[in-house]
Amino acid sequence: MMLYAFYALLLTAAAAYGFFQGRYLKTPLTRTNIVLVIAHPDDEVMFFGPTLAELTRSENGNTVRVLCMSSGNHDGLGEKRKKELVASCRSFGIRESHVTVLERDELKDGPKELWDPSLVGDQMNLYAKKHNIETIITFDEKGVSGHTNHIACYVGLTYFIQTFKNNTPVKTCYVLKSISLLRKYISILDLPFTMAMTEALMPLVSQLTGHGSVAVLIGGQNSATNRTNLRPSELLFVSAPSAIVQAKGAMEKHESQMVWFRKLYVIFSRYMSINELRRVM
Repeated sequence: MMLYAFYALLLTAAAAYGFFQGRYLKTPLTRTNIVLVIAHPDDEVMFFGPTLAELTRSENGNTVRVLCMSSGNHDGLGEKRKKELVASCRSFGIRESHVTVLERDELKDGPKELWDPSLVGDQMNLYAKKHNIETIITFDEKGVSGHTNHIACYVGLTYFIQTFKNNTPVKTCYVLKSISLLRKYISILDLPFTMAMTEALMPLVSQLTGHGSVAVLIGGQNSATNRTNLRPSELLFVSAPSAIVQAKGAMEKHESQMVWFRKLYVIFSRYMSINELRRVM
């Protein structure tokens, strides 16, 4: 019985994956300035690879930047890890000038290091104003892996929203949804579960069934002229095989971090092929 259930899951995942490779679900984040805020070098690909692969596609016309809150110097490898981050981002077509690593004593790498939310939020605000950022993407309140520094990015984003939302070029903020440990390590087999629970497919379902207003479902606006500015409550990015290879290549740039368990992570982690983002502003 368990074997039959596995085969059913495998076939369902394959069918769902084929659906996404038809590119029926388009990203609404186009022709905009985006910053991905991470805690350490390698976060950008270990957790956000599908997001970067999609948003940096040339036809989407985005300018994507990466703001890294620390150099990941917990083991004294900060300088090396900064160079690895630049090389990894280059794999996604992100220029070195669009990669910023903060060097502050108050933002040290480490699971026991508690970052001041106001400092993190202030850095987001300064960066957004300097580069006219319209969308911020970072971790959610569980930080995917539960790392204190990941969670600090979310708490800092919360401070940013509460403090600066009326005086910032930022229009939308998204966070990467954390999932259970079991789902986290079944790679693309998690896609049927994701599709069953996400709101990201609602606009597409509305179009296919002819029920309801797509604009209302995803943005609460009815003007066709504003359609390109609509931002849904959830986004779902599923990488094509080429994008998965791209992400694996980017991860290999982080040579200092490629110990045995991270090699297994690259093979089995759902975050190497699937990203689900939730809008918080």
